[in-house]
Amino acid sequence: MCGIIGIVSTNEVAPLLVESATRLECRDYDSCGLAIYNETGIEVRKDVGVFEDVARRWDMMSVQGQLGIAHTRRATHGGVSQENAHPHLSCDRSFAVVHNGIISNYGDLKTELQKRGNHFFFSHTDTEVIAHLLEEAYQGCSVDEAFLKVLRRLEGTFALAVISTGEPQKIFCASQKSPLILGINSGTKFVSSSVEVFLPYTRRAVPLDYGEYAVVSSNDYYIRAISSAEQRYKEVVEIDWKIETVG
Repeated sequence: MCGIIGIVSTNEVAPLLVESATRLECRDYDSCGLAIYNETGIEVRKDVGVFEDVARRWDMMSVQGQLGIAHTRRATHGGVSQENAHPHLSCDRSFAVVHNGIISNYGDLKTELQKRGNHFFFSHTDTEVIAHLLEEAYQGCSVDEAFLKVLRRLEGTFALAVISTGEPQKIFCASQKSPLILGINSGTKFVSSSVEVFLPYTRRAVPLDYGEYAVVSSNDYYIRAISSAEQRYKEVVEIDWKIETVG
């Protein structure tokens, strides 16, 4: 499986994203990357290799911003290359996406986008389709509405996290038969496929059920059903695992 990390904070997130991502290095990953929003837009740095090496190679710690997503990838669709590493951007660079799982109808969605002639694909992944769909859906509506429209078009088993220049203080994430959990801390919120990412910083968590999506800011979050957009009210749980057991 791939690893998903998202952090929104009142502080700089690059050091925390890099440190958190290295917690997932015990698995068989082939590439990795991060995307951080700042005053220049969404800045992406990614490459083949383990996170510690790639972070040093591309000076990830120097990227400024208080909102970001990161990913560790094991190739499924598309080979091992910098182009296929996550995150993936929309053509206008207004959306960045990281994704775990498989979008089973991505071929039809990609063909549909290519026929309209408005999108250029830079990878051979199923994930990149999501970024282009978001760009199209975000016409005359909010990012939240565009995100929900796209989620309802995706088929398969997936968890994903998205940042957008249209909502530069929020992470949009969703779970469909693939694990995703929120880590809750004062001034900082985490989105991850694994609790070990945020356990050193908070033991307070909210797991998403399958078929749910969440919108997360540094001081708040809400969860809704993908099918109905009905808001879900869920209790924060206290994780009692010891850090050594998941390190």
